[in-house]
Amino acid sequence: MLTEIKEDKLNSQINDDRINTSKEQIIERLSKAQNITITGHRNPDCDCICSGLALSLIIKKLFNKEAFVVNTDKMQRDLHNVLFVDRVIFEVNENNIPKKDVLVILDSGDIDRIGWLSDITDEYNEVIFIDHHKVRNIKGVTMFYDDTSAGATCEIIFDIFQDYADKMDSSIATLLYSGICTDTGSFIFSNTTERTLLYGSKLMKIGVIQENLGNVVRKRYTKNDVDALMEIYKRMVIDYDRKIGYICLEDTICGTSIKELGVSASDTLIQMEDVLIGFIIHEGEDNFRVSIRSRCSKDIRDVAESFGGGGHPKASGFSVSKKDYTKERLAEDINNKLIDLLAS
Repeated sequence: MLTEIKEDKLNSQINDDRINTSKEQIIERLSKAQNITITGHRNPDCDCICSGLALSLIIKKLFNKEAFVVNTDKMQRDLHNVLFVDRVIFEVNENNIPKKDVLVILDSGDIDRIGWLSDITDEYNEVIFIDHHKVRNIKGVTMFYDDTSAGATCEIIFDIFQDYADKMDSSIATLLYSGICTDTGSFIFSNTTERTLLYGSKLMKIGVIQENLGNVVRKRYTKNDVDALMEIYKRMVIDYDRKIGYICLEDTICGTSIKELGVSASDTLIQMEDVLIGFIIHEGEDNFRVSIRSRCSKDIRDVAESFGGGGHPKASGFSVSKKDYTKERLAEDINNKLIDLLAS
């Protein structure tokens, strides 16, 4: 009953016409802002960082204003080749956070996924939330724009500002294209639409820097990556009858932090011939972070939402406290819910 009440409250927030916002209103508000801070979810991926950097460059081009991109988490190794990634303030804290006025939250799906910044949204004059996920919690948000038909948040950023495409340069085009490309699996995932391809074409016409794109999208493995891959394969648990697989990992593999590795356990697992749905349990100090991937028609987002998370139909995740679960019980509960999902 309490879960239903909480869900109704979240839905009422999202359906509140007072905060639902048009593209034109977003542009107008940014044009009037004194100071703009852009952030995204913890454990940031390419779409998260590229959409933030591209938006900051667009704001500079259109309004001649500085917009600062920050994140409460560390930089993943996959992001090292992203254009202008050195401009992002990673592991931002109260000592280096830019002056508070307008906060733009991108690609987060849930206000809680931006880390400690979610606790100080009331210190901003405006909190703009832009996303392509099925959004759950937007507490503290004052302007909300969500487009779940978009393949990536970078696609939404281009959609919002497409009337100003003539002001965009190759740097903006490269960032937006990189985010779209990685979030759609180089335009082969089911979230790829006619509009996704059209916008990709328009960005290519503006001038995508091909060399940089290749460095961002292509996987290149170090010896540590290869060692980690071998360990990932060893730890796989696969139910060959039901086509469900999972892996339990710590924050380090073979002595190397996961954030410093260029391999993805989720991607590796779901590429197995005998796995239709796979999940990874990352064991942290106080919690378990779970990512679920699918290559079947079932919507795994329902399973993630049952644990308080969310995401996409084929890529979702959530976190739970170690106070509530042991690793073994969590794996069993997820597995049982996936079995029920496949049987439905």
